[in-house]
Amino acid sequence: MYTFSVKENGPGIDIIITRAMLALAALVALIYRSNESFYASLAASLALFIIAGSIKILTVKFRINKLVVLFFSALILFAATHSFSFAFILLFNGYLVKFLNRKPGVEFTEEGISIIKLFGGPVYPWHEFSNIILKDGILTLDFKNNKLLQLDIEENTPNTNEQVFNDFCKTHIYATSAI
Repeated sequence: MYTFSVKENGPGIDIIITRAMLALAALVALIYRSNESFYASLAASLALFIIAGSIKILTVKFRINKLVVLFFSALILFAATHSFSFAFILLFNGYLVKFLNRKPGVEFTEEGISIIKLFGGPVYPWHEFSNIILKDGILTLDFKNNKLLQLDIEENTPNTNEQVFNDFCKTHIYATSAI
């Protein structure tokens, strides 16, 4: 019936995973270095640590695509280790994270409300809510057990008439509480 995308307030999980992958790549560059290129491997490792620490700045502030950063990081890793497999693993994992990352959201159906998270999410039946309100881009879910959840809805959500949505929710809440 209704589906809303929720704004992410904290750093995205893909940024955290990418940072961890780049730090691991830096360690790999240190451990699997060749003896004749010790200083090159040390510089590559330092470069990968710097990229890992600044991945959020690179992708958010400078708007560089995360896969481009991973590609250049894989080139640095290849130069340090002379191993295609390490570079391929770094690229493959970075590409895989892009497909596995689900956008958080809330879905309203006849059966209940699903809160969509990265690793699944609970489905709450209508009778667990005392009130649900959408006002000025903020969705408020008021549970009967005094738990309150406020979610900031993204602006690109298709135009939803707030009054029609609020009436839809009231109808379902009162219909299930009368039973």
